[in-house]
Amino acid sequence: MSAGREPPLGRYTPADVGAPQHAVELRGLPVRLLIESRERHDELLREFALLALSVDAPTTTLPAAFLELIEVLGVRYGSAAARPDAQIEEAVAAGLATVDLTYSVPASVVQAAADLEHWMALADEYCVAEQLLTLPRTPLLRELASWYLGEFRRQVSGEPPLAWAGPLAS
Repeated sequence: MSAGREPPLGRYTPADVGAPQHAVELRGLPVRLLIESRERHDELLREFALLALSVDAPTTTLPAAFLELIEVLGVRYGSAAARPDAQIEEAVAAGLATVDLTYSVPASVVQAAADLEHWMALADEYCVAEQLLTLPRTPLLRELASWYLGEFRRQVSGEPPLAWAGPLAS
């Protein structure tokens, strides 16, 4: 299955238009875990989108790191990125436990992956501290995210794809 030109890690900058593309293959992506991860991710982004609407930056007493997190996850990533949901739905309908996806991405996806990993880890910290309503990611969902984002970094740097080797469901 191929995901085509849908951006897997959020919006790209105009500088990425026309940039050389790198094929990134996600092999053995666990369908049920991916759906669970997306649901948790979407819950978190909805919460940050609502926070972004309610924060009055000049008068707020929230920590600067939390305000920046609201800006990044609530505004920049606030609307769900284009995703190959149709392919995942087809895999679910066919009863498949795993799916292979291929993306064509610019080299800037490496920095986007590092940035997203940083922001999601920070969001997890706030979830654990119960400063957000959303539950933190489970260790397995963090492992899946690390593998997923790591594959973009590895493959753009020329390494071959590594299939998911973890559990297929929680």
